[in-house]
Amino acid sequence: MIKKRFILLFFVSSFLLSQDDDLLVIGKKVYTESCAVCHGLSGKGDGVVAGNLEVKPRNFTDGKFKVRSTRSGQVPLDEDLYRILSRGMGHDNAMPTWSHLPPNSKHAVIEYIKTFAPKKFSRQHRAKVVPMSPRKANTRESIAAGKQWYLDIECAKCHGMNGHADGPSTKTLKDSWGNKIVPPDLSKPWLFIGGSEAEDIYRTLSTGLTGSAMPALEGTLNEDQTWDLVNFLMHEFIDPGNYAPR
Repeated sequence: MIKKRFILLFFVSSFLLSQDDDLLVIGKKVYTESCAVCHGLSGKGDGVVAGNLEVKPRNFTDGKFKVRSTRSGQVPLDEDLYRILSRGMGHDNAMPTWSHLPPNSKHAVIEYIKTFAPKKFSRQHRAKVVPMSPRKANTRESIAAGKQWYLDIECAKCHGMNGHADGPSTKTLKDSWGNKIVPPDLSKPWLFIGGSEAEDIYRTLSTGLTGSAMPALEGTLNEDQTWDLVNFLMHEFIDPGNYAPR
């Protein structure tokens, strides 16, 4: 009986490993055809066109990703990577939307991308999602509180008092690799990395954009205060015509 169980376990394990191998083969093909031109065959962000891009491609080997739902220092979830593949990284970024890719191809290329930073992604199951409380009512009081937070935590130093990316720090901003970066104009949500819906803004504020000048506000603002800031940004800059306070 024990021998039969061992044989069954061996075949099940072999079948699962074979499935994983097949997924990586598909993922490598998708990556080579669609991603390597920017991110490089070795995933180091050194593809053949990388030098011509204003926003440099991400180096996958260090396991640092801008858009995630997880806490600072942790790798993104597969759902986060899937979201970016589907949405892209904003209209002034060379990372396009890959919405035309079938879901199985997206899942496969995600598995392949994770092989560039195996130690980091081996701990993916331990990653903790930053909590998001229910959306707060968009009241005048909330907007006023959010405006005060915008001033107090010095968002204007980069984004400017009017949200036009003209703050005093913009000329000196660089990412973690020394590349010059420019914050988005908050009145142009199509430029936003990670989406421009209220929940997207909350996530970006809470988790930051790893490697950029945008810090994580988790620990600086609580959930209620973060929603106040979201309400202010939506009302003042992002969607003022359709986001009037109640």
